[in-house]
Amino acid sequence: MLPTWQEAWQGALYGPGGFYLRPEGPAGHFRTAAHAAPAQLAAAVSRLADSVGARRIVDVGAGRGELLTSLVGVGSQELWGVDVVPRPASLSPRVHWAAGLSELPNEALADALVVAWELLDVVPLSVLELDESGSASVVLVDPRTGRERLGGPGRLQDRLWIDQWWPLDGLEEGDRIEVGRYRDLFWRRLVQRAWSAGAKAALCVDYAHTRADRPALGSLTGFRGGRAVPPRPDGSMDITAHVAIDSVAAGGSVAELTTQARALAALGVSDPELLDPGGLGGFAWLLQVP
Repeated sequence: MLPTWQEAWQGALYGPGGFYLRPEGPAGHFRTAAHAAPAQLAAAVSRLADSVGARRIVDVGAGRGELLTSLVGVGSQELWGVDVVPRPASLSPRVHWAAGLSELPNEALADALVVAWELLDVVPLSVLELDESGSASVVLVDPRTGRERLGGPGRLQDRLWIDQWWPLDGLEEGDRIEVGRYRDLFWRRLVQRAWSAGAKAALCVDYAHTRADRPALGSLTGFRGGRAVPPRPDGSMDITAHVAIDSVAAGGSVAELTTQARALAALGVSDPELLDPGGLGGFAWLLQVP
């Protein structure tokens, strides 16, 4: 029996020998905002932390600490990084580290700005495809080859999410649905824990879409060596899909939902790559408060 995309994706990124556990880290395969203009981005994040009264910055999905390294010496905030790997050897002693959210102490979240930059797009989700009868069937995948076939109708909770956030009306055979329920749950649990510990704000920045512009064929793709490649969940590449940001936002109080370009420009950033609406600047920027 082939696994679902969600099962195979989870193992490919986070299982034994998974992509995100490899020594080169994600920076060996693709650029993020933290690599484009690190000094300007760090200054903007520190300003944002000051504006919400945060004494700490907690970077969840910190990679190998690239953003945090840029933040060292920029502001007065205490810095924390969280990722699935042990503390990087090159990281400044001024940066605290937790190898997983379970290792992050609640005290680190008190008076904190919690940031998740390009994190939710790599939270594995279920992929469904409209079959010839007009029903949405779960897509199964061979991790070795990437070849797919359709399985059953999927979980009831997924179908309820689809009804609300990615309805089948107007879709055709072969069109796909990427069920964002799993990202919603991840984000909701993170921010609820942050609010309980006394955090000031939580920021999610990611590739995204809304109900008005869902991609008919989905957005699942792979990245390896700086290039987009057909997704294959064998551990050799990053696997990502855009985030249904409206669904994520519905789980809490929204202080700001805009683009990365608009938000960073307001925080004093002038770097053209970060402000490019067709690239990094087009990412969704969701700021939530308790």
